[in-house]
Amino acid sequence: MSRILQVFCILFSAGLLSLGIANDLYRFGNPLSGIISLIPFYFVYSSAKSYKEMAFSFALHAIIVHLISSYWLAFFKDFAILTLGCSAFGTGIIAFVAGLFMYLPFSADTRASFLEAHSRQDKAGRVSLKIIWFAATYVLYEWLKSSGFIGYPWGTLYSTMFNCKFFIQIADITGTAGISFLTAIFAALLGEGIEIYFCSKKIPHIHHYAGQYARTAIFCGMLFVISFVYGTVKLLQPDRPEKYLNAILVQQNADPWTQKTDDDTIRLSQKLTEEKLEEAKENNIPIDLVVWSEGCLKYAYPIAEQHYKNYPIGKSVSSFINECNVPFILGGTYLNDENGIRKLYNAALLFDSNGEMRGHYAKNHLVPLAEAIPFSTIPAVSNFLKTVIHISAGFHPGDQYTLFEIQGQHPETRYLPESNIISLRNSFYRQKEIQKERPYVLISTPICYDDSFPDVCGPLVKNGSEVFINITDDSWSRTKSAEYQHFIISSFRTIEYRTSMARSCNSGYSVVLNSKGMILAEQPLFEESAIIVKIPVYKRTTTFYLKFGNWLPHAIAWAAILYAIFIFIIKDRISLPYSERKKLNRIQKKIIKKAEKKKIIKKAEKKRRNFDYD
Repeated sequence: MSRILQVFCILFSAGLLSLGIANDLYRFGNPLSGIISLIPFYFVYSSAKSYKEMAFSFALHAIIVHLISSYWLAFFKDFAILTLGCSAFGTGIIAFVAGLFMYLPFSADTRASFLEAHSRQDKAGRVSLKIIWFAATYVLYEWLKSSGFIGYPWGTLYSTMFNCKFFIQIADITGTAGISFLTAIFAALLGEGIEIYFCSKKIPHIHHYAGQYARTAIFCGMLFVISFVYGTVKLLQPDRPEKYLNAILVQQNADPWTQKTDDDTIRLSQKLTEEKLEEAKENNIPIDLVVWSEGCLKYAYPIAEQHYKNYPIGKSVSSFINECNVPFILGGTYLNDENGIRKLYNAALLFDSNGEMRGHYAKNHLVPLAEAIPFSTIPAVSNFLKTVIHISAGFHPGDQYTLFEIQGQHPETRYLPESNIISLRNSFYRQKEIQKERPYVLISTPICYDDSFPDVCGPLVKNGSEVFINITDDSWSRTKSAEYQHFIISSFRTIEYRTSMARSCNSGYSVVLNSKGMILAEQPLFEESAIIVKIPVYKRTTTFYLKFGNWLPHAIAWAAILYAIFIFIIKDRISLPYSERKKLNRIQKKIIKKAEKKKIIKKAEKKRRNFDYD
């Protein structure tokens, strides 16, 4: 494959993948585009001739996907250079490393004995490895780019499959890695089939090659059938919550970056909340919780406690909550000053029905290179960031998993009025106790970026969380695609842990999901609105994924390492005796010399033609 054709295939593949991810044309993405997106890239993989070529091809593909699908990072105020530029560079580095591993099967071909070069097993025995290895290393790349401090799970293959509910239910076993693996292996099968069809005359022993391909296709087909059957069974299972939370989700659609104070945002939130409380009262719906989005309170608790007892003027935050007589979760900041060390947290603040702040959860996974910049605590680095780049990274990551306990509602008896029973056993009326004591619900409040990471949400579930209530502010992105992409990535947590999720976002996408990843209620993007939602709370279950975590990418990583060791250290030592290895080395040297001579002759002929032309 020529360089021009390689670049075209990379661009075409990156464009298809970006179209499959949630965008301004397809709000939840396009599964068809996603599932075929890697076919052109598979052709590049299949034609690669060196580690360098494969690594640079993968890096270019990853960077283009990142720039197209996450272009909205450029709107992240003063952090645009860091968030878009550095994240694209980091993604390219990870893809470069993954490309080196992706070339390993071809490296095995080049190192194999030339004495076996025309045997029946040449290439044919490697077709299964070639197909599966492509999908496996792509999953390894997505796992690496989505993990750790610089983790960024946007631009991933699995996010294109959100609308395929039958397909994505396997996330409670494999996590999102299994979805990406099946999607990538489907593209690899199609790509290899196209190559066999159009290049059958060039492939020696084509019947052996096609036979191996057919067996691989049957094996992969079985995986697809199993995953679809499992997904169908899960979707058809009845949805039976143990209890509910009646909540009001408030979407202010305010830009906190342009406001000097938070008074206007608070007044707007109060107005929207009052409207929904009045609506709930008219419809006899008891409200258990009110949620305002991330960052709606600018000043840090607990030192701002007195401030919010007096502001905004007319109706302060504390007096408003007391008047509503309902618990509130508000997005704000919390300042911890222990042992002379001041730490500022991006926090979710819990207020009781009297308006008193009862506790906080601090955001665990901060946005890298924005909320958290490495070495920013060093005075020299901090001064450089403030004076040269004009940014300040003041937040510290949370160091514990905090849950809030809120009273909810029973599933069937919430709206039943009290009734009387006339009993023949007694001569008096007896009141039937229909209204049982309200159950308590343990909720966790992953903040913004938190809900995209199993490393954060998994421990919350293990510690007792029954429902996720996410507060987010993505208003800075100014794009619908950014809002939907964040939602889709977070939605997989509901399937992985078989729990429900409610998202209260400043500008959207505010939504309620059940344990199957299906939307129960939603609000329009970039509009001032509030909604009364009935959040189902399911019996806590220990899914396979909760118990074993990212076992699939871990297994792939170990397989890649062991395979590399086998190729570079063991294979040459056990494949041929010493005398044959010497003979092989001589043959290889001759072939290399011949190739070099051909290059020299071609260059000389080219120069001569250019000279004759002149």
